[in-house]
Amino acid sequence: MFFQAPRAGREAMGTQHKLPLLLAALAAACTSSPAPVPVVGAAGDIALLAGEWSGRYDSPATERRGTIIFRLEAGRDTAHGDVTMIPRGWTRPLGPAQDPAAVARDAPIPEVLKIRFVRLEGGKLSGTLDPYRDPDCGCAVYTTFTGVLKGDAIEGTFIARPSVGLLYRGTWQATRKKKEGG
Repeated sequence: MFFQAPRAGREAMGTQHKLPLLLAALAAACTSSPAPVPVVGAAGDIALLAGEWSGRYDSPATERRGTIIFRLEAGRDTAHGDVTMIPRGWTRPLGPAQDPAAVARDAPIPEVLKIRFVRLEGGKLSGTLDPYRDPDCGCAVYTTFTGVLKGDAIEGTFIARPSVGLLYRGTWQATRKKKEGG
């Protein structure tokens, strides 16, 4: 776990103190795997989701966008996946709500948001993300998503509900990586 110094302390810290933290964070990010995600549904439905998926999402209302990765091995009911969010005007991803370092706009640690739960029934997908801290209001945001699985593609929408303010919507899509040699 990384500690973020108070703002006054950060301003006094030189680059030599920030570089080791940044290098450690990047090394951890490169060696970690996406968080486990429970997948609920009939075995036949879950089998349709097997594979490596990647995609993007976009919310015109907030000008936020990001990437999605998701991997489910055949015969398993737990996948691995993350969402990386980059708010408008930011050059780094947003972090989880419980991470105090994510509140500071100049925190050097890139982080991803965790997909908490996925349900698949009859080709229709739904799920939730772990709450994250909104960079505009500083409040927790609770996000649900839905989508439709069609072959090697999923297209859907999401609704984000800040604990303060109005909800906003967006769209997302993901495609399954083609198997090598297939």
